[in-house]
Amino acid sequence: MGGLARRYDIILTALFFLLAIPAQYHEWFALLEDQTLSFRHQLRLAYGEGRGQVLSHDIVLVNTDEAFFKSYKSFPLRRSDIAAIVTNLKALGARVIAVDMLMDFPSSYGEDPILAKALDEAGNTLLVAQAEFRDGRFVGINRPTALLDQASVSAYTNIQSTSRLVTTLSRLTIHPELTAERGGWPFAVAAAAMYLGVEPRLENGALTLGTLRVPLDHRNNLLIDFPPLPTGIRFLSQSAGISALEFLDISGLDESERAELEAWVKDRIVLVGDTSEVSHDWFDTPVGMVYGVEIIADTLSTILNGGQLRAVSPETAAIVPVSLLLAMISLSLLLTRPLGRGLCVLGLGLGYIALATVLYVRHGLVLPVSYVVLAIIFSYLLIEFRQYMVERAQKQRIARTFGQYIPPELVAEMNRSGLNVEIGGESREMTVLFSDVRGFTTISEGLSPQDLTMLMNAFLSPMTRVIHEHRGTIDKYMGDAIMAFWGAPLHDSDHARHAVEAALAMVRKMEELRDDFVARGWKPIKVGIGLNTGTMNVGNMGSDFRMAYTVLGDAVNLGSRVESLTKQYGVDLMVTEYTQNAVPGLVSREIDLVRVKGKDTPVRLFEPLGFEDDIDDETHERLARHHEALALYRAGRWEAAEAAFESLAALEPGRLIYRIHLDRIAHFIDSPPGEGWDGVYTHKEK
Repeated sequence: MGGLARRYDIILTALFFLLAIPAQYHEWFALLEDQTLSFRHQLRLAYGEGRGQVLSHDIVLVNTDEAFFKSYKSFPLRRSDIAAIVTNLKALGARVIAVDMLMDFPSSYGEDPILAKALDEAGNTLLVAQAEFRDGRFVGINRPTALLDQASVSAYTNIQSTSRLVTTLSRLTIHPELTAERGGWPFAVAAAAMYLGVEPRLENGALTLGTLRVPLDHRNNLLIDFPPLPTGIRFLSQSAGISALEFLDISGLDESERAELEAWVKDRIVLVGDTSEVSHDWFDTPVGMVYGVEIIADTLSTILNGGQLRAVSPETAAIVPVSLLLAMISLSLLLTRPLGRGLCVLGLGLGYIALATVLYVRHGLVLPVSYVVLAIIFSYLLIEFRQYMVERAQKQRIARTFGQYIPPELVAEMNRSGLNVEIGGESREMTVLFSDVRGFTTISEGLSPQDLTMLMNAFLSPMTRVIHEHRGTIDKYMGDAIMAFWGAPLHDSDHARHAVEAALAMVRKMEELRDDFVARGWKPIKVGIGLNTGTMNVGNMGSDFRMAYTVLGDAVNLGSRVESLTKQYGVDLMVTEYTQNAVPGLVSREIDLVRVKGKDTPVRLFEPLGFEDDIDDETHERLARHHEALALYRAGRWEAAEAAFESLAALEPGRLIYRIHLDRIAHFIDSPPGEGWDGVYTHKEK
């Protein structure tokens, strides 16, 4: 106990983590926490459940953008025209018409009576107001002009940033003290309540709208679940909005035109707002810059969807720092090696970040991140500082141990940098891929060094991207050749499938690149790709001067041989029977049964064509005929095999494999193989 009392690093570590509890409760580092929310939300948009939904179908934006004002030839929008838009929207069946245009000063043209009449006759309108705060205290609501305020319901749109340094809007705060005021509910809440025909209430930490219950955090914040936008779309109004120009005058529309507009707004909440750059009504959010009316739409969508983002309770949030504190103290007491301790602390921090990210992305559960991560960082630095002398002794022991295997200079570098350098490797089943450009010497002839470099980058970059997208590891580039493998450094039970999928994608990518290469004045590139699956040795291997993470073994050599044979058989892609058998559902054409150079054991070679769902009936029928012909050939029934291959060659005269077998059959007819012929063809070259 006395030793523990002298561990000031542990005492201060406890202080750091305990301070994280009030820090996250009062949001002392809101700016940093918002950055983690932004990161998590981007992942939620990409990988979360329901990521395909753009916006609640109940909402549509009627916006005034640059194109609108160019046609309108005036700025801002006159209130008589706002009245016309409101009247026309009502006539087209809009259930709620929410106008996000602050009109707290009388019209310069005396048009307030016109607008007031339109609002009153529509009866389902909502005007924007502003809540006023001083030193964090509510002082009043700045409503529309008296005439407009009498004609329509109003609500405030204030969404406040949690940071004093940067205006980032990610949540809507509902102020309980305002709800008793007229117009004291936030604009999005009031619009949702009007749409549902209920009165909003705050009950037990939630916003209640009839049977709809939307969770709030302990500060009555509604976390806005910003929806994804379609590819190529920057603003929500571009995909879920329609120009207000369409609703200025609908008197001259025919029946079909009116029906088309009605389909946009009937029985929906219509948000009328300004999305022009001149309005400067845009704000930073977790998904980038967003116009104010779009934030209202996102908030409204969040409410109608039941508030899918839910902050954990303060009690649950407090458990996190306490749990991580116990973990940090345990690591400090149990681990003496700095590298192991550092990795465990890194794993602790990254593990918590990963947990918080997964819960946010998949389940909409919001855990505080930045506060405990800062506590982990500061605690780790403090612990390392305190144990500096112990670290020196451990480094000396590392030097004595590793000095038996690697030069002292490399040991010294390990000590300085903290790198994890190991000799040797481990054996595991993996899949290796080799690819090579066919006729690269001919292709590169006449190219300047600069053009050749550009060509190689244009080829290697997309190929590497394909391999990475399918969980592959690039081993090395060998000029125009690529070597990659699957199953390491992370174990992958589907390494063979991922490798085959990558190889098929590489072949398709080369077809896509063909026109681009021709347009640049280059010759089209064809690649040969070979794959093999088997037991390989993988790890950091090399010399005292350079090490590389690579694979070695007979299975690797066989993969290289298979790639070199693709040219002889006239195919782009070929795999061994070991890869073929490891990928259920893979449809392939059996190419040959061969002994490759340097190997005594024969191996079957296959040309993958795709998976079951990708292959049409005609291809299946032709494959069946090919395999029947191959069976006749291996049974020594030369005339029948010859007729079968001739028939196939007539259908596909450009397929080299048929001609290869026909040439062999012709040879065997003249010079029959001896007794015990096993159908194996032995390659004499690599």
